[in-house]
Amino acid sequence: MHVIPAVDVRGGRTVRLRQGDYARETMYDAEPSELVRSHAGSGARRIHIVDLDAARGKPDADSRDAVRRAVEVAAEAGCEAQVGGGVRTAKDARNWLDAGAVRVVLGSVAVADPEVARRICEAHPGRVLLALDIRDGAVLTEGWTRSAAGDVGTLLAAWSEWRSDGVVYTNTARDGMLGGPDLDGLQRCRAAFGGPVTLSGGVRDVADVVAAAAAGADGVIAGRAVLEGKLDLRSAIESLAVRR
Repeated sequence: MHVIPAVDVRGGRTVRLRQGDYARETMYDAEPSELVRSHAGSGARRIHIVDLDAARGKPDADSRDAVRRAVEVAAEAGCEAQVGGGVRTAKDARNWLDAGAVRVVLGSVAVADPEVARRICEAHPGRVLLALDIRDGAVLTEGWTRSAAGDVGTLLAAWSEWRSDGVVYTNTARDGMLGGPDLDGLQRCRAAFGGPVTLSGGVRDVADVVAAAAAGADGVIAGRAVLEGKLDLRSAIESLAVRR
């Protein structure tokens, strides 16, 4: 299992949102690319980079440039960058992969326009992750600002037929709250999807990372806990190595 630090970017700066609420933003001093460099130095092999401006359909040049530089630094450090936020067309996906990202993350388009998302997966097999963002049982899109109709199980069953590299499951009510991850939701997602699932949202400490591994997560994404020193990234990575 991978421990994957998150780097969220808005206005070109490193930020974290609570429960995906843009009005509840915390800004951090660390410049995104330097944060990527620090995570790589702590042993991270994958880094989750999100353009929050693009995610809600309001692209920002500073954010795009900051994400691009973060991807470049990850590649220089030998890390696999996975980029999400506003990746909604084949051109978007190709541009980030050409820029050095190892994977792109499809969220809104995988829900709203599945045929487009399926074709992106076919064009880049094994290099696309599908984001399932849930609140109170409903699927969220557009940077978690809108609810989408449809059944989660049906959606995941359809996704299981695509040539993706797996699902990133986030219970958005837990994201940025440091209250612990949604392990029950993880297991339901794994059962419906039948492939690798990365867990995101609520991770507090090494115990949560170990619990996610025991629950069958392919990876766990940690954001605020790492930024605020509550989760030591190196210790978390080493704890999984000991379990192996």
